[in-house]
Amino acid sequence: MLDADNLAALTVAELVAHVRELRQANAQLRRQLRPIGPPLAAQALTEELIRQTALLTRLGIEFREDIEPTALVQQVLQSITVHLPADEATIILVGPDQTPQHALTVSLGAPRLLPNERAAELLAHGSAGWALRHGSSVILLDLANETQRFQLRETGTATGSVEPSSGSLIATPIRQSVATIGVLTVYRLVTHAFGSHELMLIESIAAQIGIAIGAARFHQQHRLRQQHMLTLINFGQMAGSAQTASDVAGQCHQIARDVFAARWGLLFLRSTSQGQPEWIAPTNISLEAPVAAAGGAVKLTVESQSVVTMALTDEQTCIAIPLMHDGHAIGGLALGYSGTQLNPSTIDWNLLDLFARQTATICATLQLVARLREQTQLLEELVTERTNQLQRSRDLLRIVFDSLPEGIALFDETERLVAINTVFANQIVGRHPRELVGKTYAQLLRILERAAPTAIEFLAQRQEHQHLRIRQALPEGERSYLIERLEIPPSHGQPASRLELWRREV
Repeated sequence: MLDADNLAALTVAELVAHVRELRQANAQLRRQLRPIGPPLAAQALTEELIRQTALLTRLGIEFREDIEPTALVQQVLQSITVHLPADEATIILVGPDQTPQHALTVSLGAPRLLPNERAAELLAHGSAGWALRHGSSVILLDLANETQRFQLRETGTATGSVEPSSGSLIATPIRQSVATIGVLTVYRLVTHAFGSHELMLIESIAAQIGIAIGAARFHQQHRLRQQHMLTLINFGQMAGSAQTASDVAGQCHQIARDVFAARWGLLFLRSTSQGQPEWIAPTNISLEAPVAAAGGAVKLTVESQSVVTMALTDEQTCIAIPLMHDGHAIGGLALGYSGTQLNPSTIDWNLLDLFARQTATICATLQLVARLREQTQLLEELVTERTNQLQRSRDLLRIVFDSLPEGIALFDETERLVAINTVFANQIVGRHPRELVGKTYAQLLRILERAAPTAIEFLAQRQEHQHLRIRQALPEGERSYLIERLEIPPSHGQPASRLELWRREV
């Protein structure tokens, strides 16, 4: 063996010999690790698998739930035609009845929509329909020969011809859960262009498309449901006492169309707890709806307090929902749909129940406000009538009060003058009544004393009434008044008072 510590002691010939030995050992190791010959096939297969894995990974990253299904389909088709050896790629999405809903094809990177007629023909006679009906992939390595064996007629290839053209084709179904929602078709102009690896890749892409479209549709449904819930919440919040029942009926019709995809929505309300539901005509909206027939359905739902479905005509079906408030049905909603058969799965019953509850609350509030306004109006009329009666009574009392020959003065519990008649004001005191009301009894006596010398004489009490006599020495002669005091006890929350009768003595 070569001693690395003694390299300086070796001759040139010995060093050359050792280098040859190392090169031979290195070549032997290379032959043991790798077969003789260029490793192009294995490397190409490895690179192809890596490229396919990278494509699937990139598509999985780019598939977001907020992408529209149509935009997602176009993105997938363009990726297939760019990154795979494919001249044309087509996706046909179908509905529950297996009819085409959306069809798009990309040829040489340029997308174009397929008409529904062409898509339906492909599903009826082409390989896309075979994959859709059998639920499995089909690979045609030579269209000119194998279409006859499968009894197919391709009409959507890149050539656009009706007769089968040459080339290769893979058609694989797009599944979402247990349902098949479409077909992916990949086409090349050359024959025998696809193998097992390409088939696995296309099937993997189709599986990713199904998952992505399902997520996108679920996201759309979730967003749409959120918008519908916001619409119902705004409907409940914006309703106020300023609205009328006709305004609410118009909003109910619009919500029935926008949220529940109905042709029309009718509102029926009871005027009394035992009355029949009556149709509320919406404001500024003309409806072509069988109101009488819908009213019959609402009558049934109000009586049964449950949802009623009824065929009104050969072309219209009605769903009637009761409006419940405090355990009582105050009316009902009627939603009209086209056709005699209605698919209940297409209706969000939770939102419909929320709609009915909010409508019932709004209508009950409007009815309560209407009753309060009626009661307020009746109360105002009653107060006005009672006020007029009281005023008339006061006027009559004042007439009687002023027509008495004696002077009358009413004092409150603080000895202040509350009311007097004309005789007391004009003939006894000689002042206007406005100048005397509010004066105390002492102030009244001072007014009399300033007019003339006044003397007060208390008399014996008779019949529980106090009597006294007031004498005034006037220039024209002496004037004497006999005063009788009547104590009025408190009653009905009113304090005690005193009434004095002043009779002039002759």
